[in-house]
Amino acid sequence: MEVIAPETRFAKDSCSNLRLTQAFDSSAIGIAICHPGERILEANPALSRMLGYEQQGLYGVELHTLLDSDHREACRFLDEVTSGNRKFTTIDEWYRRRDGSRFWGHTIASIVHSSELRPEFLVIFLEDATDRKRVEDHLRQAEKMEVLGQLAGGIAHDFNNLLTGVLLYCDLLLAEVRDHKFREHVKGIQTAAEQGAALTQQLLAISRKQATQTRPFCLNDVVSSTEDLLRRLVGEQVQVLIFLDPTVVTLRGDPGQLRQVLLNLVVNARDAMPQGGTIQISTRAIASPHNPQLGPLEHAVSLAVEDSGCGMSAETRARLFEPFFTTKKPGEGTGMGLATVQRIVSEWRGWIEVESEVGCGTRIEVCFPVNTVEQATIPTFPARTEGRRHSIDATTLKPKGATQC
Repeated sequence: MEVIAPETRFAKDSCSNLRLTQAFDSSAIGIAICHPGERILEANPALSRMLGYEQQGLYGVELHTLLDSDHREACRFLDEVTSGNRKFTTIDEWYRRRDGSRFWGHTIASIVHSSELRPEFLVIFLEDATDRKRVEDHLRQAEKMEVLGQLAGGIAHDFNNLLTGVLLYCDLLLAEVRDHKFREHVKGIQTAAEQGAALTQQLLAISRKQATQTRPFCLNDVVSSTEDLLRRLVGEQVQVLIFLDPTVVTLRGDPGQLRQVLLNLVVNARDAMPQGGTIQISTRAIASPHNPQLGPLEHAVSLAVEDSGCGMSAETRARLFEPFFTTKKPGEGTGMGLATVQRIVSEWRGWIEVESEVGCGTRIEVCFPVNTVEQATIPTFPARTEGRRHSIDATTLKPKGATQC
């Protein structure tokens, strides 16, 4: 039997204690040694930084007082650990830093017993899980929105089938009825049903219930056919002005995707004007544009949405297209609208230009290269008598960089 000299055992214990001390001080996770009554006896530097205290300033602080919310549930879990009913427990709660800011903390607490099996002290591991919680919350919200989209798509599909029957009977009535006044009433029903059918097609496109259909189409037609939906979407407090450039050429692709881009941009503009304001939607043909990815091009067309809202800071503009990034209150947005816009524009090998200053509104222009062009320009759209849509010459569009405050 090997006999270990006392000095050798002491050296090994010293090395072990040194490693434990170094691990305690160097850990990226906050660690605290607490009295069974939750009073902090010792804290490592990571915990001090996480909570915004000097290391010595945490000594004697009761752990539950650092929680931002009702701490009764957390205290119950800790009591179960100290009483021996649990070997360890996990707590996910909001913590309050010394400066008043909050972070979401993931806590693991375990009890260390003495040789007499009495509770000696608690070991607390605390991790700042704020970013992880934010991603999880956004994913849950995105899943919820996906379910709502599927529900809306299903309802739109069924409603579209009903409208098909209404339109069929309108055609039958118009073929049989000769009375002029009665025919006008039937035509009114037919027009309303056609508008409802167009609305359901837009809902189906947005909810992705409708298969992608690649075909030649005009950007002006997409804006024109979506106008009524946009006006319902923004409400009466927001004025919508539409300027369509008659020189834009046709694109080849899925117009439903472009409609989704337009809707997302308009919703974003509306939310920037809670007290109301003006949204200007415009299209234009771009001669000899420069694509940041493809270089110089012969032709491109663009869709711009400009609002008179609160504008954005440089920090917000830098993160504008990040998935799940939003400046809205919790529950008011998923942060996926502009990320979806960027995804669609990237699929079209296009690019996005953003102009915004705090207090001066925002202008977002999405540009699409015209590679597969039906070489024919679209006739000028007739201006409505209400003066809400205008066909204009490209030279009358607001020049790039001009922003009204």
